[in-house]
Amino acid sequence: MPQVSLIEWQKRFGTERKCTQTLAKVRWPKGFQCPTCGGMNAYPIASRHLYQCAHCRHQVSITADTLFHATKIPLAKWFWAIYLMASDKGGLSALRASKHLGVSWITARTMLRKIRQAMAHRDSIYRLANLIELDDTVVGGKRSGKRGRGAEGKRPVLVAVETRKKGAGFLALQAVDSVCTDTVGRFLTRHLRTGQKV
Repeated sequence: MPQVSLIEWQKRFGTERKCTQTLAKVRWPKGFQCPTCGGMNAYPIASRHLYQCAHCRHQVSITADTLFHATKIPLAKWFWAIYLMASDKGGLSALRASKHLGVSWITARTMLRKIRQAMAHRDSIYRLANLIELDDTVVGGKRSGKRGRGAEGKRPVLVAVETRKKGAGFLALQAVDSVCTDTVGRFLTRHLRTGQKV
């Protein structure tokens, strides 16, 4: 996905109305459909992020069963949090997010946690494709004695990355108890599409 500039993000998602419209398009790509009667026409209730079915008058929340479920925080602030998190390579702290978004530290921390959970869920269903490079490493603090594989306090981590024309694509990481045929096999089954070269 090409990187979106701050100005472009502001144009696309700078108001509550634009964020609500975007969420409605994602939720109902073929147009509104009432979960109660199947009606295709609805009236927006913008102040409450609701759509009311024109046929049976059932109200449907635009944020129900999403990352924004039951939120009292404006969607525009949520969209800004997503932008800040995605564009900051160093990682966005709750303190910095709270200052940028004008919310409390606790609120910012909750928002970032929910965004990270959504990202982790998306990553868990993605399967690596194209040419795959696989390697392992060990992580852990410095200790005296043996170095590298088999050292005290070190944990093996398997790493697989897609190789694309202009560089690396998506990658998958997993901490394992040991690097052996079984753990590597399970890792590949979980993170790669079938029939991929490694």
